[in-house]
Amino acid sequence: MEKSAKILDPKILTKFGNLSLVAKTIVEGFISGLHKSIHKGASIEFAEHRQYVHGDDPKYLDWKVYGRTDRLYVREFREETNLKSYILLDTSNSMNYSSKTDSITKFTYARCLAGCLSYLMTKQKDATGLVVFDSDIKNFIKPSSTKAHFHYLIKIIENLKPGKDTNIGDTLHKIANHIKRRSLIILISDLFDDQESVMRGLAHFRHKHHEIIVFHIIDRAEMDFPFEGFKDFIDMETNERITVDAASIRAAYQRVFNQFTTFYQRACSERGISYAKTVTQTPFDYFLYQFLELRSRTM
Repeated sequence: MEKSAKILDPKILTKFGNLSLVAKTIVEGFISGLHKSIHKGASIEFAEHRQYVHGDDPKYLDWKVYGRTDRLYVREFREETNLKSYILLDTSNSMNYSSKTDSITKFTYARCLAGCLSYLMTKQKDATGLVVFDSDIKNFIKPSSTKAHFHYLIKIIENLKPGKDTNIGDTLHKIANHIKRRSLIILISDLFDDQESVMRGLAHFRHKHHEIIVFHIIDRAEMDFPFEGFKDFIDMETNERITVDAASIRAAYQRVFNQFTTFYQRACSERGISYAKTVTQTPFDYFLYQFLELRSRTM
């Protein structure tokens, strides 16, 4: 398990450079760690194991699991959903933040997470699209489930650069108007914008019967505020600068940031939107597992 955690460490993986290789390494390692894989049937997909009970069809017994555990488990399947998904990737300039010079930025982490989700959904034969935005839509790519389409998405994601300031709420409305068929919407963003405006944009998707998963990208220092002494703080989107004694404002800052994340958690829950606080120092497999759990609840 310790070896797996090192392999999936964001700081190590993102040094590889090749996002397609990184995504494959992460997802294949993640699937291997789950001890289960997708069943390649004509119209069904492997879902999960459950303990055998009297009356279950013996042909679904998983003898490999029995060999490891000495317990009988059956494999459960579900019909393929022909799911269409859109990954909404925020590339505004606030995403280019990293608290340490040897750490990855929120932008780099978000790109890698988008690549991993694209690979995972393509492997599951789910059609995946991509919308890149900052203050407006930069790329809008319709979903497909082919390997060629996955490599096209990866090429787009690899060439992205941090963009302009943020206008999440208005941009979400524009995206919602473009997507006609019910889909799974995956928002990857630090959500640094007017909170009520962001939630109105997300509510637009819910009004159109889309399911939504929000990955809220956060650098740990944004939560903990570990700085000491007098520090210069710069707004990455307006370039406004302020110098403060970090220790004197730590408690107040932590309180405000906690209110910021709690607002999104509560507001998403009230609207039936799945929310995952996504800290950039966390190995990717944790959020892939969360994605599968959240997806199972939404679809």
